[in-house]
Amino acid sequence: MSYIKSYGIALPHFRVEDSTLHPSGKKGGMKAVCFADEDIITLAFEASCNINKEGVDGIFFATSSSVFNNRYHASFLADLLNLSQGILALDFTNSARSGTDALLLANDLIGSGKYKNILVVSADVNFPKIGKERSTPFGHAACAILLSKEKGIAEITSSGSYSSSLAEEFSYKSNTIQNDPRYSRDAGFKNNITTTIKRIVSKPDSFDAIILNSLYARMAGGIFAKAGYTETQFAKDSLTSKIGNTGSTHALLLLINELENGKKSILLADYTNGTNLFEIKTFTFPENKCLQEQLSKYDLINCYQDYLLLRKAGNFGSFTYTTKEMFSSEMMHEREKDTLQYLKGLKCDMCGTIYYLKAARCKKCKCETFSTVQLSKTGNVYAFTSEHYFPSSFPPITLVIVDLDGGGRMTVQQTDTLLPEKNKMEIGVNVKLVLRKMIENDAKPNYFWKAKQNG
Repeated sequence: MSYIKSYGIALPHFRVEDSTLHPSGKKGGMKAVCFADEDIITLAFEASCNINKEGVDGIFFATSSSVFNNRYHASFLADLLNLSQGILALDFTNSARSGTDALLLANDLIGSGKYKNILVVSADVNFPKIGKERSTPFGHAACAILLSKEKGIAEITSSGSYSSSLAEEFSYKSNTIQNDPRYSRDAGFKNNITTTIKRIVSKPDSFDAIILNSLYARMAGGIFAKAGYTETQFAKDSLTSKIGNTGSTHALLLLINELENGKKSILLADYTNGTNLFEIKTFTFPENKCLQEQLSKYDLINCYQDYLLLRKAGNFGSFTYTTKEMFSSEMMHEREKDTLQYLKGLKCDMCGTIYYLKAARCKKCKCETFSTVQLSKTGNVYAFTSEHYFPSSFPPITLVIVDLDGGGRMTVQQTDTLLPEKNKMEIGVNVKLVLRKMIENDAKPNYFWKAKQNG
């Protein structure tokens, strides 16, 4: 058994309506879509930032849309978050059930007493083929959940998993293999869900919210009714119409949604090629409802061409476009990691002036001794300019000089600039620093800080 100590959510700033993606798309239904410099790493980092990571001795990263091959996303994220070296770091990939796979193992490891605090992070950024947006479920998001042996807002009282060899849909050698949906519903989904419920759940009437995360969820009524459940117990999936189906992250988001809705006893069933099932008891309800808050803050994309630009299609897919590579050295980055990655600055020991970049002596008092300080991720715009030469999705880019709260000054790019009329930069505007890719079409991702309007 383990406790949900805290959690964090990251949703992209932009949404696109289903009716914009396809003429017959549902009006009002939306998908959350990443900006060109976002990916699963930046979303996972943002979701994890506000979680107290002291004492974390394990980190699990779940996704069905990997960025790296032969490199662990979990250990990469652990380094970005400045977690302790040598902690348990595992990836869970290749399935929409990866998020609850990670949650399942983390719960078991904490229950065994081998680990005390495991950060479970799930993120998915997966675009369907152009023209297939209406028929392919997708949506971009990240969720981070801190599981702990210490009492938190909720407890996972029991969990289990029952896998199935039958997969309704899978890829093999770049081909998509699909079984007949009628056969899949019976031999796969219905058979697996029925078996899982019988083996794991003992008291059907003890839950006031039942979450069933599956594309076949509407067909499960009869199965649950036979097992003693009632229709009023089922939690409605209110997220798909607002942000789309977010893959491996979706089941975790549905769980967070019910915690924020004040449900005291939750049964979570996550089905993809088998079922993961959790019984969860809530102790205290979240005061800061970050999921509800982020659901209400977004900019809407009203043009399909803008959507194509956002997903790096349009000009990026033309034969005249040449990939631009930017010089980047992991060795140099490693050497300057405290400054570039962790935002460690220098404070003059004599006059207290704070610098972002290293200096041989203080420009104000000429003192040559400094102490290391943590710089803020918020500040105000001191100056800005348009840069026409740096390779970018939406040239010109805006370079912003930011006076950080508490001291220090740095120059960064502005991000989330698809709709410039809504993101106009001005002197004195309050901004925050977010982790993004420096150039989205480079040979490898070069993550660094960028500025966006705060609030």
